Amino acid sequence: MGNLIKINIYADLNKRKGYILDLKNLEANISNYNNWLQKTHREDKIESYEKFLQAK
Repeated sequence: MGNLIKINIYADLNKRKGYILDLKNLEANISNYNNWLQKTHREDKIESYEKFLQAK
């Protein structure tokens, strides 16, 4: 899944919460997500990223 899709999902989730998008936090979030994918042996899919964001 492309980073552009991840950015949009992250921005939509945080917009609902009223947060301002911070690119450094977003980069850290995507990096943590990639590490989480490796640890849990999951595929990089939209559903996996949404599950990761909810678990956070």
